Amino acid sequence: MNKEYILKLEQYTISRIIEFGEKYKNENIIETSYINWNARDVIGHINCWVDYSKNKLVSIKTNKLFKDIEHNDIEIFNKANYEKYKIKTLFENINEAKILFKDYENVINLYSEDELLSKEFPIEIIDDVYSSSEFSCALWEYIALDLFIHPINHIFYQYIKNNNYNEFINEIEKSKNYSNNNIKIYKLSNLFENKEIKEKHFTALLNIIKNKNNKFIEEIIKINMM
Repeated sequence: MNKEYILKLEQYTISRIIEFGEKYKNENIIETSYINWNARDVIGHINCWVDYSKNKLVSIKTNKLFKDIEHNDIEIFNKANYEKYKIKTLFENINEAKILFKDYENVINLYSEDELLSKEFPIEIIDDVYSSSEFSCALWEYIALDLFIHPINHIFYQYIKNNNYNEFINEIEKSKNYSNNNIKIYKLSNLFENKEIKEKHFTALLNIIKNKNNKFIEEIIKINMM
């Protein structure tokens, strides 16, 4: 996995964040809560984890101490950052995302190709969804989670949550060149409030693609219905 590919992931993801924000720019006035985010909240959530990951990589390269988030503290971290970003506007969060992703790109360039492949760095994937059972924690995998997998899955989820199933399908199709058609990347099931809501949305999605012979979307639906 080379640096050029990682940088393409970064550029792809920020383009999706910008377009996502544009599509939901009129949603910003809607009252939200920690369990019911709008686009502003989603982008704020993405920002806080990109910033965390970026600072972690800088600390590794500079041999500085870094306070890792423990598994039990993920919810605390997420709630605190929800409060932080909800007082900003959607476009303030988009502009911050542009800066953070560019800063992250500069941090990636501090590492060599061999270092990106290394599994010797003191990193751990702490997200409950993308556990080390699926990601062996080579450095590039850690970066791909925070710059690509985590952000786009939150965007995909918002499209489904808002019944924008065709947008979801279109975004999946756009992402395939970057995901290398890896179905495991598209596990969104943990983002749903409960099993009934999840099944309602994926059943609706299944009905939309019926008779369209889209095996890739069918496989995504299957792993999320399990």
